[in-house]
Amino acid sequence: MVRSGKYAPTSSAVVDPPVERHSGQVRMAYRLAEAYADKLLHVHALGWHTWDGARWVLDTRGAASRAVLEVLRTALVDSVGDDGDRSLRTDVRKCESHNGIQGVLGVAAALEQFAATVQDLDADPYLLNLANGTLDLRTLTLAPHDPRDRITKVARAAHHDAPGDATWRGHIERVIPADDVRSYLQRLAGVALLGRVTEHILPILTGTGANGKSVTYKAFCHALGDYASTAEPDLFMHREGAHPTGEADLMGRRLIVVSESERDRRLAEATMKRLTGGDTIRARRMRQDFFEFEPAHLPLLITNHLPKVSGDDPAIWRRIRVIPFGVEIPPAERDPHLDERLQAEADGVLAWMLAGWADYRQRGGLDEPPSVMAATDAYQLASDAVGRFIAECCNTSPAVKATTSQLFDAWDRWRAADGAEPLSLKAFGQALDLKGYAVHRSNGKKWRLGIALKPEDGDGHDAD
Repeated sequence: MVRSGKYAPTSSAVVDPPVERHSGQVRMAYRLAEAYADKLLHVHALGWHTWDGARWVLDTRGAASRAVLEVLRTALVDSVGDDGDRSLRTDVRKCESHNGIQGVLGVAAALEQFAATVQDLDADPYLLNLANGTLDLRTLTLAPHDPRDRITKVARAAHHDAPGDATWRGHIERVIPADDVRSYLQRLAGVALLGRVTEHILPILTGTGANGKSVTYKAFCHALGDYASTAEPDLFMHREGAHPTGEADLMGRRLIVVSESERDRRLAEATMKRLTGGDTIRARRMRQDFFEFEPAHLPLLITNHLPKVSGDDPAIWRRIRVIPFGVEIPPAERDPHLDERLQAEADGVLAWMLAGWADYRQRGGLDEPPSVMAATDAYQLASDAVGRFIAECCNTSPAVKATTSQLFDAWDRWRAADGAEPLSLKAFGQALDLKGYAVHRSNGKKWRLGIALKPEDGDGHDAD
């Protein structure tokens, strides 16, 4: 066979192998690159990865070191005999130690055959790695797994034209009987297939009792395999002293599920806005350096009890979508093996999600149904204690005014009867500011214009 390339022979004569221009660890690093270019990858800040036939996985079992040992063994064989290279034998001996092996790997990490950054991993958001190949979400064409794609995740499900999904369809139609809400959830699931944040939202699946929401998200997670992760509740719930390592697990994920069942937990609003905003995330693993990555995830919050949220931050409410699961399955009709049956239909669950992706692209967005927006609005109203106080106890008109202290005294009495959380005078004043009732000076006093207590709640004044 005629070879081509830099070292191709020009005749039928036997040609010596190319001269190696390096020695010691550098020589062995180049030999490692020649033998393992598509089998090993070094990612700066993360370490060595190995190709398992479908994806790149973090090397936690010394595969890179064993590869160096194999290169040294082969080099030692090459060095013996009448035509052996004595310098090669010397180089092998210099590398036959722990420090020598690590030195070879340190040099190899900088070679172009191995060197990669976090940003190089899973870089194409439209490639979805499946059990039977890599699917391009732009064309829905399936290609063989390829190490050059530098993908680190793989789903459990495979892509087929007509997968079995009878159990899945029966389940999802039972727990979400409304067609518009069900198709909305399907579009959300479709968006979760894309490796890019296009919808800056936090969908909340809520409802008490045996309503199927946990079974639903578990089916999604099983089908998506590595692309899905169940995060600790503290990822979105307020907790003092939270560690940043939890956010490192978001890298490369496309569906993040947070399950929270405790009552009266408060949403970590700043964290929620940051993790749904699509901005670069800076995180680190325990006892490792920080690194940055582009988020790819759609978050889902699964809860029996809606968390406490500030009612006066528009940026929060632009993100929240409440999806009620209102059907309770009677005890006699509950299937204890439903999770396992849906796992067996992972291909069908994936096909359902892909149909949601197609619907999302056709509509040009999620297209929230009225019932989802109504549930979200009701949640916002219930969360906005100051807003409810104003609606119940105040008149709002350009012709009226009141002092902050007058309003605060009435608020404090009202919230004690309502059960709302107390606010300081400063926090109450900030809430009024956000609602447009700013402070103005008149006749040496500070007034809130446009708002006053109703006659039965205290003194109100006409604005000058």
